[in-house]
Amino acid sequence: MSQKIIVIGGGIIGLSSAYYLSKSGYDVTILEKDCFANASSKGNQGWVCPALHTPVPEPGLVGNSLKWLMKKDSPLYIKPSALPSLSGWLSQFMKYCNERDFKSGEDALHNLSQTTFELYDSLTSEGLEFEMYYEGMLFLFLNEKELQQHINKFSERSNLYGHENPIVFSQDEIRKIEPNVSDDVIGGLLLKEQRHVNPESLSNAFINKLEDSNVTLLENTEVTDVELDENRVVAISTGEMKMEADTFLLNAGAWSGKLAEKFSFNLPVQAGKGYSVTITNPNLNFSHPLYLGDTKAGVSPFKDAVRIGGTMELSGINSKMDKNRIQGIRNSVAKYLKAELQGKTEVEWSGMRPMTPDGLPVIGKIPNLDNAFIATYGNRSSIWLQFRQE
Repeated sequence: MSQKIIVIGGGIIGLSSAYYLSKSGYDVTILEKDCFANASSKGNQGWVCPALHTPVPEPGLVGNSLKWLMKKDSPLYIKPSALPSLSGWLSQFMKYCNERDFKSGEDALHNLSQTTFELYDSLTSEGLEFEMYYEGMLFLFLNEKELQQHINKFSERSNLYGHENPIVFSQDEIRKIEPNVSDDVIGGLLLKEQRHVNPESLSNAFINKLEDSNVTLLENTEVTDVELDENRVVAISTGEMKMEADTFLLNAGAWSGKLAEKFSFNLPVQAGKGYSVTITNPNLNFSHPLYLGDTKAGVSPFKDAVRIGGTMELSGINSKMDKNRIQGIRNSVAKYLKAELQGKTEVEWSGMRPMTPDGLPVIGKIPNLDNAFIATYGNRSSIWLQFRQE
């Protein structure tokens, strides 16, 4: 009889974990309190860019955060009313905004992402059908200083981690590549080996594959309690239903902190809310995903649609959509385009991803429990996934 594993959380990390566990011969059940892949796995930019992997806490961010605190259109916004509940986490976060910890975190993330492209290619070879694009990532700049800083940064990472060197483009060259870019863009750079996916198509590919396997998928099934016996998890409860298993894997994203308490584990995770707008049949088309270097917003072209997004909001776990943040993204993107971006329909979205104080993933065995594990991670405004088979 194969070992039974319960995966808690049906976002992209939970779905991919269930997929690989099932491939390895385990009897897998995956639980999701809402619909599968309906939180931060939906509506993000879909960037698959190992060359961009850096921790969120970085040198100088504390000073910038103070300037941004009251600006709802800033790249990072901390809601003043949430400060009391965030204070402990923020104090830890600020401690990591230094050169030493940033460099250590950067090393860890780049090491983790070494096989990203190889693993994505293996998904397609195994029959998962989803939108994946290979045009690279184009960075645009309104400011010469920002452009030069990014050139230096990516050149340094190329030497350190073996990533590609950036290809630098002049103002005129940018407009030949992307005709819909504004004359205010003074130049840019291309990382041609980077990719992007449509995140909803990727999640659906996993769901379809799991449905065709022996994996049990239970949505609208929230874990309400965890039964412990010394150093083991015996069972979990989902309302009136009790479920037993040999091993338990927690992948609940921004909700992982609250659920970890039921496993007698203190996990310092806060929700980082991102926003996006998906525009179908757009009047402006783009050949590459665009990282807007001065405003930290992004543009991702998909089949018959384009998505603009960005920002990081720390306001606790809540589903409220701040229209000022949405407008801030629209304003940020408009600075880089020659005309207003419009389309047939526009879908506004917000979603919360898990944020740790050091900006690093939490992966491994839950302390003091022999049969419970955790895997949770959120970063910037993108998908940033590595599928690990170990």
